[in-house]
Amino acid sequence: MKVQRYPRGRYLCVLAAVYLVLASAYSVIVPAYESPDEVGHFAYVTHLLGTGSLPVQAVGNLGEAHQPPLYYAIAALAAAPADLKNQTGAFRANPEFVWAGRGGLDENVSLHGSAETFPFRGHALALHLARLSSVLMGTVTVVFTVLIGWRVFPAVPVIGLLAGVLTAFNPQFLFISGVVNNDNLLVMVSTISWWQILRVVEQPARLRQWAVAGLLTGLAFLSKVNGSVATGLVALIALVICAFRRRSWRLFFTGAGTVAAAVLGVAGWWWLRNQLLYGDPFGMATYREIFAVNLRYGPLRLHDLRQFFCAQFESFWGVFGWMNVRAPDWYYWAFGAFCSLGTIGLAVCALRRRAGEPVSILEARLPVILLGVAFLAQEIIIVAVITQCNESCYQGRYLFPAIAPLAILLSWGISGWFPQRYPVTLWVVAALLLTAAIVVPLGVIAPAYDSVPLPKWRLWLVRDRADVDFGDMMGLRGYAVREQGDGSEAVLTLYWQRLDVPDFNYSVFVHSIDAADQLIGQQDLVPGDSQKYPPIAWMPGDIVAGSHVVSIPGDLPPGTYRFRVGVYNWATGEQLPITSPDGFADDYVILERVLKR
Repeated sequence: MKVQRYPRGRYLCVLAAVYLVLASAYSVIVPAYESPDEVGHFAYVTHLLGTGSLPVQAVGNLGEAHQPPLYYAIAALAAAPADLKNQTGAFRANPEFVWAGRGGLDENVSLHGSAETFPFRGHALALHLARLSSVLMGTVTVVFTVLIGWRVFPAVPVIGLLAGVLTAFNPQFLFISGVVNNDNLLVMVSTISWWQILRVVEQPARLRQWAVAGLLTGLAFLSKVNGSVATGLVALIALVICAFRRRSWRLFFTGAGTVAAAVLGVAGWWWLRNQLLYGDPFGMATYREIFAVNLRYGPLRLHDLRQFFCAQFESFWGVFGWMNVRAPDWYYWAFGAFCSLGTIGLAVCALRRRAGEPVSILEARLPVILLGVAFLAQEIIIVAVITQCNESCYQGRYLFPAIAPLAILLSWGISGWFPQRYPVTLWVVAALLLTAAIVVPLGVIAPAYDSVPLPKWRLWLVRDRADVDFGDMMGLRGYAVREQGDGSEAVLTLYWQRLDVPDFNYSVFVHSIDAADQLIGQQDLVPGDSQKYPPIAWMPGDIVAGSHVVSIPGDLPPGTYRFRVGVYNWATGEQLPITSPDGFADDYVILERVLKR
């Protein structure tokens, strides 16, 4: 077969750069703590930064103290520049969260306000710096996915690029890559491990290669326990195959010893610590006591398996938030059709025998077989987990450690349908997946978390700025004017910011006035009340917009508007005084605006 010529490095750099931009966008669009267990993962990071020690499991604390520390140490280094004494953006539990057990229907696990938005400060800054470390880990995963594809199919580089596209533009992978979650390090290390295992089977006699495989397996165990077993299992299977092919027991024992020594050298201290603290190397007895609510107390039935595989498939491609934000049904049908096409094509490619290939499929397709074993091993481990865990473990992200093998196999299958049109296939699939990756955060995730408080950066877009404080409780930070209807009315939008804790749901009056300051039109509103977010519900720093519709004076030049604005207690009629750098002034402010009609 003639090797296709592509500027591989350039394509890989472009793919990695596009992924980096997309994942960074996801990391900003997804609100703080609105991903599986991010509250606990970030608490682990802040514990490391605050105490310099590892957390210890304790009954009553549903945190992540049972997790190995490597990811959190890396995330803590990334978050170190933030000032954690500043509580801006700290987690505030939402009692109306759908999984809170109080009958609420809100998608938000956390209460969100303007203070946690860009530009970030305090805990919000630490969270987003930690998220960026996840983004970089995802970038490495994408790069090594392509490299594995090129190693397995050197004559058809498009297969590797297509596998990279399937990984980089998977909306669920982008979602997890943009949040604080130790899955990201495990996925990165596992992907590098698959690449290293393919290298080692090419030169099995070199113990240094087995040592690297063992090192990576040890790093996987320091990333996440229940997702790291597959790397060690596949390394062992690869060693057995190499020893069998060479008829060498010595290769098996020396390779196994080298891998085991490397694993113990990297992760052994962690298991020893757990043994001393909890009485077993993985601390599972304590974990089961803490997370008893997530355990399965009956046998795994056929109905459970059907439910599991359905939930796993959908959440592999896109179920966001805390598994409570779904895409439209057609989205899952589309990915189902794509995967079916790839699976059928994979079967065709696996059975096809090209001229000049060795008769033994073990010799001809060993890299492909190892990729298939990696995927199956990860799936078997997940099924084993759900025999002990309930629906909380039905998450597609647990397959991400094998996302590279799966993407490469699917890409090979897709290429089997169009063997003479590889480049066209690549561009079509890339365009469709890139579209989905862009639409999902804007059309699915962001609307699900639409909130009344505005992000701080929205004030940058307000042309008319103001700096007027009313009674040290509410500050007017800007305003905007536009005409409405036939031009006889104007809409004045006021941008308010909470200062101190409001002691009442104050009303805001807006008077449109003429040149002699005479009242022409008026509208009084409680800002945020129509959105069920009145002032007493505002959190520190919240920015809330309120729009008032008033008549336009007839004696002013066209495009000229004058408004009188004040804040008052509607129950008593008492107005809040204006606080200014010069001291107390009046109890209202005059706003003027000239628009070009």
